Amino acid sequence: MRRWYVGWTGWLAMAGAVGFVTLWLLLGSAPLVNLDAGVSVALYNLGPHWVTVAQWAARAGSFAGSMTIACLLGLALYRVGRSAWPGLPLFLLSVWGGNSLLKLLVNRPRPELDYLMTVHGSSFPSGHAMAAWGLGCAAAWLLRRRWPRAWPCWVALGTLWILGGGLARVVLGVHHFSDIMAGYAAAAVLVALYFHLAPRFSR
Repeated sequence: MRRWYVGWTGWLAMAGAVGFVTLWLLLGSAPLVNLDAGVSVALYNLGPHWVTVAQWAARAGSFAGSMTIACLLGLALYRVGRSAWPGLPLFLLSVWGGNSLLKLLVNRPRPELDYLMTVHGSSFPSGHAMAAWGLGCAAAWLLRRRWPRAWPCWVALGTLWILGGGLARVVLGVHHFSDIMAGYAAAAVLVALYFHLAPRFSR
């Protein structure tokens, strides 16, 4: 009998898929509504300085901002191989494309708050959160391959990018917290695929 082996990327993909589907099924449930309301109260009322920071983070994490960063970083790390250039911007483009499809499928309304930044489309999952998770993880992996001794720095920067890119959207009142979690979960599936394929295209 043939035995199947599931590597860590497979487990990451399964965890992301299960997390996303679970959140989707829980939409409208009391526990999730209460969680969204509690986090929204905590972050939406932080004050004008945090709003300004969140607006800058949202611009950097937008489609145009994140794709620009991915292109520049991919070119800077071209020595790593095709996983960096053109791999990184192509991967991030697939993350944004996947987000558009998921938003059409779920079509969740945005929070009933005064938006502190212009938004388009539905709410679930957050595109900024998906892109932040995708770019943060992929960039940290590429930087670690290029400069392995500084890996704690790359992990820290990637984590900061992920948290800032996602939570800034709650500060601005344009997403529920569960949209952010769903974005992270959905992006984990694509990140797992990137991690599985990228070593084959690296030097």
